[in-house]
Amino acid sequence: MPDEIDLLRTFRSDTPGPGEAAWEKARAAVTAVAEPVPPQTRPLPRLRLQRRTAVIGGAVAMTAAVVAGVLVSVLPGSSGPPPTLRKPLATAWEPARALPPGPTGVKMSSGQWRLTSYLSPRGWQENTSSPKQAGDLTCPTARTCYAEGNTATSPTGPGDINALYVSGDGGQAWSVLPVPAGVTFTSKLACTMDSDCGAGGLYYGHQGVYLSTTSGGHSWQVTPLGAGADQIIDLTCTSATSCRGLLQTSTSKRWDYMALAGPGIKLISTIDGGRHFTISPFPAGTSAQSLSCPTSTHCVASGVPLPPGNAGQEEPDTTTSTVLVTDDGGASWQRVALPRHVGVSLPEVTCSDAAHCTLLGYVIGPGSQSGSMPVSGSGKYTYQDQYSVVGFSADGGRSWTIRKLPKNIPGPFLNSLACPTAKVCYAVGQDDIPQKVGTLQDAGSAVIAVTRDAGQTWQPVRFAVPANIPSGMETTFDDIGEIQCPQANVCVATGVYLQGSMSSVPVYTLHG
Repeated sequence: MPDEIDLLRTFRSDTPGPGEAAWEKARAAVTAVAEPVPPQTRPLPRLRLQRRTAVIGGAVAMTAAVVAGVLVSVLPGSSGPPPTLRKPLATAWEPARALPPGPTGVKMSSGQWRLTSYLSPRGWQENTSSPKQAGDLTCPTARTCYAEGNTATSPTGPGDINALYVSGDGGQAWSVLPVPAGVTFTSKLACTMDSDCGAGGLYYGHQGVYLSTTSGGHSWQVTPLGAGADQIIDLTCTSATSCRGLLQTSTSKRWDYMALAGPGIKLISTIDGGRHFTISPFPAGTSAQSLSCPTSTHCVASGVPLPPGNAGQEEPDTTTSTVLVTDDGGASWQRVALPRHVGVSLPEVTCSDAAHCTLLGYVIGPGSQSGSMPVSGSGKYTYQDQYSVVGFSADGGRSWTIRKLPKNIPGPFLNSLACPTAKVCYAVGQDDIPQKVGTLQDAGSAVIAVTRDAGQTWQPVRFAVPANIPSGMETTFDDIGEIQCPQANVCVATGVYLQGSMSSVPVYTLHG
């Protein structure tokens, strides 16, 4: 069965190319909004590391963007340095392109896929009619979900997160949306409605931009952040015009093996949909990694504390972590220390309202979550035990209760959280239950941990691996990387993959 790349090639071969007059208009449009600059070293996009599998967004080729009704892409025969935006660029509306159906022989009846019936009468479903190598996931409503994608074909090096998928039926079927030419995403989408979203990006790999759409990704406004390579690595929005994010600046240090950004991270804010921005620093000695703003003034950020006087040369001690709280939109911050031994390797904080927030962290020795699981660290740190925990706050992030997962979820290593209410949370990742995937024997299994009482009790959701796995999908069933739950009993989650594998990923859905 042909995949989306085959269909795109067919589309291109069956469609006449633009005439010379159209190319002249395209050149004029590019000249109007861009001028060349000397080549610069491209900063690394944000990465998310998994316990046993590296995850860096994923996807396939896309149709070109349209500016002012003219096709704009890399023009044939063009050479020289990449362009730089000097003013906002608006793309014209384009339709989405539906993906072809998934592989036959993998789908199973709903009865075989139903899991833990307490979740809902219908239970969770799993399908593989999904985007290829789906990355960061955003689901603003029960039916609308967006997944960013990566066209990189090499398993190493920076990803090319320059594709976008959309589902209008809660994750069952997906289509490819247009992305402006030369744009790569540096943050996941932040959406306040099904069609109003913002995101951070890079323009031709060297210039930070702010992306916004009011048409569900069919057309875009691309606003330059400045002439440098500053880029938004996390974004949260309370309305279509009011957003705040984490800005990685040209002076920021990134500890790449941990996917943590170091000193130099700043807060970037807009209250007019990206026409104007304000930038302010976080308190000295802190490095924010994740940001959640349930209101226009109240925000909670999580990250790692920095050694005194650290200029970014020393590795941070990730066995500890810091939470920052503001009630004035970032003008001032209160620093909150989490309990000893609670660190943030994959920092993620989310607030369902101004009072209730949840934090994904992990514990590194002493002691064990369930039995013996020795883990050796690198450098000067060596630990006896390592497992994920979830922190809950009922006072807007100023104090935290750390909850462990039960022994029937042994050695959890969690990647993502979704908490649609103050009590209901879903955490996804991998635990230490071995399983066989195709011909491979894996040390862990994909798991969804569910709590309905703010972490006091947890129930695991696990999935049977299909007997016939399409080639290249063997590594996608042993871990779950992303989850979004716009309602208490409505969720979409995606498996993980290896960059460059060009395989699809399973999509897990819950529609209660």
